[in-house]
Amino acid sequence: MNKILTFFSLFGSLSTLLCCALPVTLVSLGLGATFASLTSTLPQIIWLTEYKDLLFIGTGSALATSYFIMKNSENKACPIDPRQRELCQSSKTISQKVYWTSVIMFCLGFGFSYILPLIYF
Repeated sequence: MNKILTFFSLFGSLSTLLCCALPVTLVSLGLGATFASLTSTLPQIIWLTEYKDLLFIGTGSALATSYFIMKNSENKACPIDPRQRELCQSSKTISQKVYWTSVIMFCLGFGFSYILPLIYF
């Protein structure tokens, strides 16, 4: 269950970057034609932008749930067998890295989508 939720939180965070941070970044750098080409190749980006509120709510919920599951699993002991213990500890480390990468991507997307427009407009 934890792996599935972590995957969805990473996928959702990546989607927030595609819908919100990528377009603003490309246009700000003067690459509007590149963004137009990208949206003609991947029209799903427009759909993500239309439903960005739901996307951010769903991704934020998945990230919050992943955090509580991850914190709960930190208190659980790994198996006694050395090989399984090593796998358990490396799995916890990888899960934390994936989680915090997802949080950073989510925050970047949130900033580009909701905070940056308030500053410039």
